[in-house]
Amino acid sequence: MPLRGRARDGDQTALHEGLGQVKAKKAVVIQSLTSIHFLIAYACSAECDHCFMWGSPRRHSGMTAAQVDGFLDQVVSLGTVTRVCAEGGECFVHYDLLLHFLRGAARRGLSVSALTNASWVRSRAQAEERVAELMAAGLSSLGVSTDEWHRKAIPVERVDTLLEVCAAAGLAANRMETRLEGVMFRGRAAERLAPFAPTRPAGAFTACPHEKLAAPSRLHLDCYGRLHLCQGLCLGAGDSAASCAAYDAAAHPIVRLLLDGGPHALARFAAGRGFDLQAGYADACHLCYRAREFLRADFLDLLGPDEMYGDRPPRCAPHQE
Repeated sequence: MPLRGRARDGDQTALHEGLGQVKAKKAVVIQSLTSIHFLIAYACSAECDHCFMWGSPRRHSGMTAAQVDGFLDQVVSLGTVTRVCAEGGECFVHYDLLLHFLRGAARRGLSVSALTNASWVRSRAQAEERVAELMAAGLSSLGVSTDEWHRKAIPVERVDTLLEVCAAAGLAANRMETRLEGVMFRGRAAERLAPFAPTRPAGAFTACPHEKLAAPSRLHLDCYGRLHLCQGLCLGAGDSAASCAAYDAAAHPIVRLLLDGGPHALARFAAGRGFDLQAGYADACHLCYRAREFLRADFLDLLGPDEMYGDRPPRCAPHQE
């Protein structure tokens, strides 16, 4: 089972082997990979219906400063990554750690950005102070999320204030607004929104419409050292260099099916193990997520951690051949 809870600085070995002890010699890596998004925290200040990360204020798992340093060293060792991004959850819930990440990335010559929902903005003066700190730490751009789901918990005025402050300070910032037609029905969206969405036949979803699984240019890295091709779909076990060196899309048990026939092929494979394949799904993500959710017990290194699946453990009994 994946480890749970916020990691302590002294528990690096328990999280995964070799954290921060990256060899100078560069391993064979995914040559297309240029960007890593750090999931600083699974915690979030909001709990949006469309969140595919299951972000919530009740979450506590996240990175430590020691992990951030080790992960940044691993990323640099890959030799192809030039950009990193801080996100979550909501990375600003651990503001001091975010600043540590920005400074560490900048020292290592990486271009660094961040994503936020602006829930932390309390006044223009406070936003001005933080934006100045963030820019001094190395932040080059900021994405600010707002939409009908975020606005249930976070007043849009906070977003407007933050964007105005960024513009005045010269920090590149953009409003990131998801509309219903742009929702990807995985994670919490599969539970709360998909039941009310129109469906298409499962057989229509024969390709992944969002991720470059054969040659990814961006991966997500979480506090357990897992690299995600798509949130909840991991390269495999081991640190960043090891998992990248070992990645073979054609041999990856989940990815090869997605490449061969998309979410429908994965769902048919799962159906052979007992998955209840429905006639229709809201979109390709919805079908893929449900199939992966069912298959987790058989592929624990590849499908997880629990946070990506609503904190639900895998079904008890793996499939028996």
